[in-house]
Amino acid sequence: MKPAVEILQEVFGFSSFRKGQSAIVDRILKGQDVLGVMPTGAGKSLCYQIPALAMDGVSVVVSPLISLMKDQVDALRQNGVGAAALNSSMEWEETKEIWGAVRRGQVSLLYVAPERFENNTFKEFFATLDLRLFVIDEAHCVSQCGHDFRPSYLNLAGAVSLLPKRPVVAAFTATATPEVRDDIVRKLELKTPFLLTTGFDRENLFFQVERPGGKAAFLLDYVEKFSGVSGIVYCSTRRAVEEVCDFLKRKGLGAVRYHAGLRDEERRKNQEAFIYDRKPVMVATNAFGMGIDKSNVRYVVHYNMPGSIDNYYQEAGRAGRDGSSADCVLLFAPKDIVTARFLIEQSDKTGSKQAGYRKLQSMIDYCNTGRCLRAAILRYFGETGVKNGCTACGNCVSSTERVEVTTEAKKILSCVYRMGKRTGRCFGSALLIDVLRGSQRDQIKVLELDTISTWGLMREYPKEELKEMVDFLVADGFLEVADGEYPVLKFTRKTLPFLGGEEKLSMRKRAGRVLSGPGGQAPRQERKPETPGRTRPESANEELFQRLRAVRRGLADAQNIPPYVVFSDAALHGMCAALPENESEFLAVPGVGQAKLERYGAHFLQALRDWRSGASVKEASAEESASPDSDAADADVI
Repeated sequence: MKPAVEILQEVFGFSSFRKGQSAIVDRILKGQDVLGVMPTGAGKSLCYQIPALAMDGVSVVVSPLISLMKDQVDALRQNGVGAAALNSSMEWEETKEIWGAVRRGQVSLLYVAPERFENNTFKEFFATLDLRLFVIDEAHCVSQCGHDFRPSYLNLAGAVSLLPKRPVVAAFTATATPEVRDDIVRKLELKTPFLLTTGFDRENLFFQVERPGGKAAFLLDYVEKFSGVSGIVYCSTRRAVEEVCDFLKRKGLGAVRYHAGLRDEERRKNQEAFIYDRKPVMVATNAFGMGIDKSNVRYVVHYNMPGSIDNYYQEAGRAGRDGSSADCVLLFAPKDIVTARFLIEQSDKTGSKQAGYRKLQSMIDYCNTGRCLRAAILRYFGETGVKNGCTACGNCVSSTERVEVTTEAKKILSCVYRMGKRTGRCFGSALLIDVLRGSQRDQIKVLELDTISTWGLMREYPKEELKEMVDFLVADGFLEVADGEYPVLKFTRKTLPFLGGEEKLSMRKRAGRVLSGPGGQAPRQERKPETPGRTRPESANEELFQRLRAVRRGLADAQNIPPYVVFSDAALHGMCAALPENESEFLAVPGVGQAKLERYGAHFLQALRDWRSGASVKEASAEESASPDSDAADADVI
């Protein structure tokens, strides 16, 4: 058995494992089942690809989408690995050819869709394999508690149980709450698995929530600032996709669209235009992205709030897969909540609706919190000991002023208490705000809420501002929202200590306006986007980086593969920093393995030589111009 570190270096071009990889590889090679929960971009694929290459026989990888399988197979072949995929788009003759290659030992990793295990012919073929490792990627799809349930995943455990000899089973996912993790172990029938959660933190991602007065203007300003780099804009509806994409195209930006209502051919064409770097901006619903392994996405903007943090983090996590800095920006507006509730209502199952409302409230809380956004995400996924405060989220680094709202908060909470005491019921935020503003609506009179001491107590405050304060109190845990289509507000364990204590509370001013306070009519103030400035990672030399990108693009086009399959942006940055002059130095660049050295080394080394030659000419010219012996200097003296 070839040492794992040797495979890592020779095949994939990395000198050491990343966090968690070595432990998982070691357990698989020792014959133990594994569940790896690792964030996107943490290197899950290497955790099973390296053991597969170290073992005899074939390893089967279950993957949910054709595009994901194609990306993985293309990347492995570029590294000199025998890999193949079986999918529904293939003709029977092509399928038989792959079966033959597997039986001849020419394929180390065979990728298949979960639906294949519903086909008797495939199951017969599967039972004949010298199978050493069975991998389930995107394993959260087996759980109905998760956000991408695929019924076909439920057949996988049964297929394994029918094999003459049970292989090692390894499951991987990027986003799974503790409940989903337990479901994965149970439904995939993992045997005393080694469970490793490396944490959900993506340190290279910058998280930001914005409430712009005009989303379209904000988006245009943002995309124009980062023209030429790849980014995804997610919208919650097909109509929004159409409108946003048309808007960006009218402004002269290279945008394409993707949603389930388009013809298959247009979806394929638009997806390829984005993946192959022909168009920089993809505007899409959540139908796009799962299985897209494009590593050089530098930003993900959510034009609308998703329905859950699970969905948000998976979609936002498509940025920065190469480990370089990237932005995740969410544009929030209260009407996004209405859209999200409508989508939940389309669900047929009551249980799904209740779970949907709970997840939606967590998403709303994320949008309204004044605390660390990164910490909010990590706590949601069950991480403990998470501290508030980071250097890579809009709430922690923003220069936006904080305003003390202790008095206002206590008035709001007192009103919640008195409304409940008067009626013996709980109410939603809309009625609460109407009571605070002294509304005369019939429902308030019937319930005699106009007789409580907090009726009209905050009539000077605009309704929008009170709604922001209520949302803030929910997000920071001073109120909780009960599940349901018509959520109501309740006290939490933090409420009474705050009401009776001396704790001070402050919240950030929202983008687009200033908190007005009692009697105030502060004008709306439109704010330019506070982009974090981390979206485009700087190379050691930007001119050289662009040259190397052009070389990569030419090589990729010649083979009809995505440019990032040739080399990631991170590898190109590594070349810019190291400036390798020969093959051994080129091989030392992270991401350059032996196969890629043989395939591409000459092209990139020549580009580096050409750049050095040009740089030397420029430097010599600059020195000559600055020399006191030069003609230019003599002319100055004269």
